Amino acid sequence: MRQRSLRFSTVVLSLLVMSILALTAAPALAKKPKKRKAAAEKAERLKRESEARIAALYQMAMTRTSQIASPSQPVIGAMNDSGASIVAPVTPATNAQFLADDAAPPALAPAAGTLLISEFRLRGPGGASDEFIEIYNNSGADHTVAAISGTGYAVAASDGVVRCTIPNATVIPARGHFLCTNSVAYSYSTYPSGNGTTATGDATYVTDIPDNAGIALFNNNTGGASFNLANRFDAVGSTSEANTLYREGPGLAVLMPFSIDYAWVRDECGKGGAATLLGPCTISTPRDTDDNATDFYFADTNATPAGAGQRLGAPGPQNLSAPIQRNSTITVNFLDNTVPQASAPNRVRDFTADPGNNSTFGTISIRRRWVNNTGANVTLLRFRIIDLDTFPTVPGFADLRARTSGAVVVAGINDSATCTAAGQATPCSVTVQGTTLEQDTTAPNFGQPNGGGFNSSMSAGTITLGTPLANGASINLQFLLGIQQTGNFRFYVNVEALP
Repeated sequence: MRQRSLRFSTVVLSLLVMSILALTAAPALAKKPKKRKAAAEKAERLKRESEARIAALYQMAMTRTSQIASPSQPVIGAMNDSGASIVAPVTPATNAQFLADDAAPPALAPAAGTLLISEFRLRGPGGASDEFIEIYNNSGADHTVAAISGTGYAVAASDGVVRCTIPNATVIPARGHFLCTNSVAYSYSTYPSGNGTTATGDATYVTDIPDNAGIALFNNNTGGASFNLANRFDAVGSTSEANTLYREGPGLAVLMPFSIDYAWVRDECGKGGAATLLGPCTISTPRDTDDNATDFYFADTNATPAGAGQRLGAPGPQNLSAPIQRNSTITVNFLDNTVPQASAPNRVRDFTADPGNNSTFGTISIRRRWVNNTGANVTLLRFRIIDLDTFPTVPGFADLRARTSGAVVVAGINDSATCTAAGQATPCSVTVQGTTLEQDTTAPNFGQPNGGGFNSSMSAGTITLGTPLANGASINLQFLLGIQQTGNFRFYVNVEALP
């Protein structure tokens, strides 16, 4: 991959674990309403949600100015923390719970039972049949599959042929996933998923879906006339797809048939996967505007120019066993709240060049303390990158690559909460655990040789079934980012956890 070099410049860091919408319990719908009624209801809901977000975001601290310092600029940061910082101790305006602020209108949950196609690819390193289609329950309630006819919901291609069925009585958890894979050549089956599981298909098929064809999810698997707009949950396809039943809006860009490690991913930040757009994310769940080109972005592990723009990232297929987004109940704090966000130990700059690990200009380590407020033991904890300045970039913006890191011991902590959680008085020394860039490195895949980007996930390996994070307990973690170009940057993640 071609890299750009640039003299060191001023940097803006916005590490934000974005908000999960406050969810209102509602019974799962067995059927999708008629399209016109659904469209009207959805337009009104989106309007209300937008108003709620705007009111809440009005209170949110904006991006602060700091530096990725060069060796001649040893002082890390001139962070203006006179107001609320982006990742601060638990306050309504700065973490995943900000929509719970009493001063802001309550967030509105999508209608229960809404299912979306959230990520897919129709080709991969294994060739034309290296395919998967991920379904997402875009609601705050479990969805129990109950087809209007046949044995379940169908994922079908625009040839009208059912590729896989989600069987009746299947329960897709609130904010959970269901994964369909082509068993002929699907190659991402060792990517981590749940406790002791990997991203294998919940249902499989063998008939290839042609490149750039449209796909749709229906509330039945009877086919024929039953595959119609009124019975459709969701659809996505390219501009070359003639049948509008199998796409929303004009469609996605047409891809060249390269057998690369890519995915089309629903935007979970609100910026459309823009690699050089500062400012906060405005959403943290998959975007759904009924316009495929607006809702999805293309990413691959080499930032390949394949017809849909370049963007470093990775597939991240999730199945029924995968962790669920827990932004609202696993909260984030500075490692040491007595010092500014941009200063050590909360952020540590290392100028050691390490080109072999995508760190030509060194690294930056972002360190935080995460608290389990779920009400139960957490047995799996990981973080999905939803916004990042990465390749390809432009002058003035950084090029960052997520890396695996190990544990470090940090001394001189004066934060009483951090020290108390470690069973010590201030000042104290604490262990900050590393995070692991999750990859599938089995042939024909090569993992993420250029580092992590959009949609990459990073796990906290010390949290397991055998060593869970108890309710009320916390864990100190670092996120290590290689620097290939210095400049303005931001880094946002969603929290995913089990149960």
